[in-house]
Amino acid sequence: MSTNDALKMLYKECLKLDPDEAVQLILGAETEEEQEFYSMVSDLILQQRQRKAIEENRF
Repeated sequence: MSTNDALKMLYKECLKLDPDEAVQLILGAETEEEQEFYSMVSDLILQQRQRKAIEENRF
């Protein structure tokens, strides 16, 4: 599997994250850098969901 394919799979898996799961990842991170990564992924997912809710007038 290429790096590109692996990253695409990672992206798809990240989109499936439940907010509670994201919090658990952040709290369970072994390093500050890992914690920051999970926080950024969580922020991205929330932003996408917010954008979709606004587009669908569900706010």
